[in-house]
Amino acid sequence: MSKHAIALAAAVLLALGGCAQPPTLAQLQAAGKIPPVPGDLARIYVFRNFRTGTPPNDPVVYIDGQPVASIAPGSVFERDVLPGHHIVTTDPEHPEYAEVASLSMRPGSTVYLAVDDNWVNNDTQGSETPIFSIAPIDPFIARLQAGRLPLQSAASEGQAAP
Repeated sequence: MSKHAIALAAAVLLALGGCAQPPTLAQLQAAGKIPPVPGDLARIYVFRNFRTGTPPNDPVVYIDGQPVASIAPGSVFERDVLPGHHIVTTDPEHPEYAEVASLSMRPGSTVYLAVDDNWVNNDTQGSETPIFSIAPIDPFIARLQAGRLPLQSAASEGQAAP
């Protein structure tokens, strides 16, 4: 094999290595890298599936009016909260542009919320406004959907919770 062919093969391998995907939520859970929910807290997973034609901006998710993370298409994040009643939304100041999830969390419980985007025509000029809905999803279905997505790092999230 010539030096050029070896150099080309090495360059291709390096380029492919740079395309490695972060581990998915399911992979991290299976490896024991995500600790169980502490008994005195509850856990909220928020995920957003990837699809074409999504709005150019990523919505910020708020829990009880506090920003916790922006959610990119094809990702998931987790947040541990105190048990009790929580309001989760994507735009607390403009509820007409968001849906609100009202949760009652028990100690040790887990809830999965899906963020979905929709376009709404809001004027006669044909401009569209993205509306980000957020809703609880059946845990069985949510684990399948969220499990295949990479977990966002804490560095890309807002302030920590409880």
